[in-house]
Amino acid sequence: MRRALISCVPVLVAALLVGGAPAPALPRTPSPATAGSLPAPTTSNHFVTNLHGATAEPRQTGFTIFDTGSSSQQVDALPRGARAMVWLGQKCPTAADDAFRRTVQRLAGNPRVFGYYLSDEPHVADCPGGPQALASRARYLRRATGGSQRSFIVLSQPADYVAFRPEVTRVDMVGLDPYPCSVPNPGCAFDKIDEKVALATQSITLSRIVPVYQAFGQSAAASHYYDLPTADQMRTMLAHWARLVPHPPMDYTYGWGHQDSANPTLADSAPLKSLFTAYFGG
Repeated sequence: MRRALISCVPVLVAALLVGGAPAPALPRTPSPATAGSLPAPTTSNHFVTNLHGATAEPRQTGFTIFDTGSSSQQVDALPRGARAMVWLGQKCPTAADDAFRRTVQRLAGNPRVFGYYLSDEPHVADCPGGPQALASRARYLRRATGGSQRSFIVLSQPADYVAFRPEVTRVDMVGLDPYPCSVPNPGCAFDKIDEKVALATQSITLSRIVPVYQAFGQSAAASHYYDLPTADQMRTMLAHWARLVPHPPMDYTYGWGHQDSANPTLADSAPLKSLFTAYFGG
């Protein structure tokens, strides 16, 4: 449902620091000592997208927040223990309008709505008014729901960490999506996680950052750049995130089902599903 296009070009982060300052020294940690080790779960809120109607197996795997549209029926049909992250997103956000307000008013009293996904990888260079438009939406959400439902965006480029920081956009949660496993990095470049978190925390409070776990590849897609991580690689990915962002408001796994630009995915990998079940279960 989300993220119809995935960039196939690595982001150059060092040149985009505010004021041209040199990149901070990055901590280096080894991979987990044993193949079977997992960090303790850092949150009980586990978000997954691209369900394509699947609910039972993702819930059994341990996910607790599901990607949905704005239909009350779709929200209410979620399995027991699951809540909705309602997609009201735009690539280039616009200010809250009557249609947005009516949708939020309809869902504001629904306890099964965890929050609203307002934008996926916006870029200030393409959308200079986006930060202020998001602020309009996030402020309305907070007023309408009394703060009980949260606003969420995902950022992919360090240049946007400053422009779309919560002080400006008023959003509650910001996902970071450094995808470390790719054709140029067959062993996975886990330092990309460290680098993006180090850059993001110059502008975004750590408690608002949402880890985004790569659970997709492109080996069956038209353009093959990303690789689906193995279970061992996912263990290392989880360990990096747990060390860097130990108390996130939620985590985000992208994704469950296929898209044209993301195939295979978590749905195709029994070892990854077993790993997530073990991790979420503590």
